[in-house]
Amino acid sequence: MTIRDAVRRIAAGEASSVGLTSEALARIAARNPELNAFLHVNRRAEADARRADRAVAAGRRLGSLHGVPISIKDIILTRDMPTTAGSRSFGDGLVGPVDAAVVRRLRRAGAVLIGKTNLHELAMGVTTVNEHFGPTRNPRDPARVPGGSSGGSAAAVADGMGLGSVGTDTRGSIRIPAACCGAVGLKPTYGLVDTEGVIPLSPSLDHVGPITTTVVDAALMLGAMAGTPRQAARWLAAAEARERPTLRLGVCDWWLSDLAPGVEAAVRDALQAFADAGFELREVTVEGLVEAHLGSGVITGAEALAFHQQRLEQNPEGIGPRVRARMQKAYDLTAVDYVRAQEAQAMVMAGFAAVFREVDCLVGATLPALPPGLEETSVRIGERDVPVLEAFTRLNAVANMAGLPALSVPCAQQADGLPVGLQLIAAPGREDVVLAVGAWYERASRET
Repeated sequence: MTIRDAVRRIAAGEASSVGLTSEALARIAARNPELNAFLHVNRRAEADARRADRAVAAGRRLGSLHGVPISIKDIILTRDMPTTAGSRSFGDGLVGPVDAAVVRRLRRAGAVLIGKTNLHELAMGVTTVNEHFGPTRNPRDPARVPGGSSGGSAAAVADGMGLGSVGTDTRGSIRIPAACCGAVGLKPTYGLVDTEGVIPLSPSLDHVGPITTTVVDAALMLGAMAGTPRQAARWLAAAEARERPTLRLGVCDWWLSDLAPGVEAAVRDALQAFADAGFELREVTVEGLVEAHLGSGVITGAEALAFHQQRLEQNPEGIGPRVRARMQKAYDLTAVDYVRAQEAQAMVMAGFAAVFREVDCLVGATLPALPPGLEETSVRIGERDVPVLEAFTRLNAVANMAGLPALSVPCAQQADGLPVGLQLIAAPGREDVVLAVGAWYERASRET
């Protein structure tokens, strides 16, 4: 069942929050021992679901996610569940008296929080091979990674452990696992979703967004997580519109080059579907992409070290060896490096702004390769073995540097039986564009 279906059926009395929540919890109990998508299950979830059903019976005004079971990445503070950020540097987890801003909005919308999902430690990686709590496994192939850092959220959604999840994205951490697991992942415009109460990785680049099974569901969750009622209605209308949107699509070599053959075939098949349907496709070039990708690593490293330095120095064993080594490399960065990275950020923002005067939406690959095995540290692209972190952030981090809305949806064509992500990027504040294009492609894929 989709979130959209669940909301309608609960409101009509045709389904109950208790039933949906119980199904989600049963699925977690059955599947989490293998997939390790959840670090904590909310013991109050069924009681919250009963309250949701009583509200329906009493005829009260219902929120946009009323009674829907949703999970939260375990880097987002919740008052009734501990928050570990996937690390032992916070002991057994932070438990505070208040929720993060996004959690407060979800509760007001009526969502039932079913648990906290596994992640790459401190959100500082793209595989969710967690050195403290164990790796999350990809539900499409448990021998492979689910992507990261929001790997637990994407695996949970893809495997039916809840109807949606909330992830975070600094260099691609929503879109990467969505592509790996065959889910829909939306990184909104920078600042659209409040990050208050989210343990930061890099405040300059951190975003919060939904992971779902459909584009309409992503629009629904975004409306609950951010914006005004008018904005929420516009996002949902864009996703639910049945006609083909009359938008110009940009095709840039950055998102089509250096791809594994199966990935390239799936993405080019999607581009052909757009062309066959009458979309206008234009070849474009975005200035500053190489510099922006490199700069994103500098900004992330410097800001992560600044936030976690005290824990790193006072309790180094609380951070896993791989993440600790990566964080310690940031000590080598200089003030000049950071300023140059900010200059690269300004350059790529200008580059994107110029392109979005020509086209409405960029279309290309989310990832250049399929998810690697749990023990692999590189992916094969052409004749080269490329480190996973470098490969998986290349096509994603530039949208964070420019603060742009970016959506990953599954391609109609798979590669070696595994999902491939198609990425859509639009100008700041144009979530309606990526949702409209993504939903059209999603429907077209199902019809074929």
